[in-house]
This record gives sequence, structure tokens and C-alpha cells, in this order.
Amino acid sequence: MTYQGIVRVGFFAFLEDINMPGDGFALFGFTHIVALVLTVLLCVGLCLWCRRLSRESQWMLFRGVVITVLVMEIVRQVSFPLVHGRYWLEHLPLHMCGLLLFISAIHVSRPNKFTGEIIYALGLPGAVAAMLFPDWTLYPIFHFYPLQSFTIHALHISFAMMLITSGNLRPNFRELWRPVAFLAVILPPIFVLNRAAGTNFFFINAGSEGSPLEILIDIFGNPAFLIPYAGILAVAWVFMYLPWHFRKV
Repeated sequence: MTYQGIVRVGFFAFLEDINMPGDGFALFGFTHIVALVLTVLLCVGLCLWCRRLSRESQWMLFRGVVITVLVMEIVRQVSFPLVHGRYWLEHLPLHMCGLLLFISAIHVSRPNKFTGEIIYALGLPGAVAAMLFPDWTLYPIFHFYPLQSFTIHALHISFAMMLITSGNLRPNFRELWRPVAFLAVILPPIFVLNRAAGTNFFFINAGSEGSPLEILIDIFGNPAFLIPYAGILAVAWVFMYLPWHFRKV
């Protein structure tokens, strides 16, 4: 896909259709490692702060985090037509972390098992994977799009961990059918949209550059890589839920 008439310089410059050596950052390079360390510090700091608050104040903090994420995403979405004069379907918030914005908003408004389990089982590993294998490495770090992406995913991780460490969310493997049902409903239309529009939401049509999905595609081909892709998620769930299964009530 070729883009024309796009702003190339400045804080909101769009670079996804071109390759400008030296402008981006390396996967697991210094900049990336610093971003990961800052994410851990942010998460730990928010969790420690959250545990010291009353239950009512905790939910005020949760809502503040969710509102912050929503505002940042709104700014990102409107930046495309306002700055570049056009909008691209691939930037719709239809990745897992994009949908997590709305799921989190529902959860802080009406906490329930369905949204809570999705936040833990899908949102948390999805945000961690995005931080480990970002698809925005083309941009220099002091640029709106990478700063927004790193911050939003860091807040997604922090939000889930705050819910857990404060005792407001207790994962239960018996509730895994809820995120599985969510995927069963959302993935078929996402797959069709990806095929029709050339998008790659949920990374079910191609892997993010440098991610393990690229290796799976090389080995198993496309779409057969979706089988081990699902297997990786299942293994992650085992490690995520076993501690809760054996933990004493």
C-alpha cells in the first residue's frame, strides 16, 4: 500500500510506508530495554500505591487509568485525518489491546467476571507481547506514535496487575470459557475483515516483524501457523492460572 500526501516531519509524522534508516529503534536495543524497565517501574509503583488506597479510592484510580488510555487513543485516532488528511483501516482499534480499551471501560463501570477474565487472560498477555515485540520500531522514540503505544500498553499491563494485586480481580481457570467464547465470537469477522481489507488485526494473518509468529509462519506456513499460535496462548494460560488454582483460599 502506497501513501501519498502524508506529513513526514514533526511529532506526528507518519513513517509506516517508508524506511528511514536511523530514525527508528532496534528490537531489544537500548531504547527498547529502557522502555521495558520503565514499564516495570510504572507497574510496580502503581500497584504499591493502589494497595495503600481504600477500595473506593482504588476504583477511582482504575477509572483514571482507563480514562487516560481512552483519551490517548482518541488523540491517536483523530491525528490521522487532522494531520494527514486521511484515515487507514489498519489503525482501527481492533487489535486485542484496542478492544481492551472498551472492555476496561465496561469493567470500571460495571465490574463483572466476563470482562475481568478477558482483561487477565487476553489483555494482559496481549499487552506484554506488544511491549516485547512492538510493531512501531520504525519511529524514533521521541515521537507521538511510539510514545503513545508504549504508554498505553504499559497502562494496560498496570491496570490488570493493579486489579489483581489489590484483590479486585481473582482469576479462575473455570472461567476461561469466557475469554474463549469472546475469541470465538470476535475472531471470525476479524479474519474476514483482514482478508478483505488487507489488515492484520490480532496478528492472525501475519506476524509482527521480529516476533515469534514470523518463525511459526516460516515453519508451518500461513494459515497453519494459527494452530501453534493458539498453542502458545494455551501454554501461557497454564502458567497464568496454575498459581491461582493451587493458591489457598
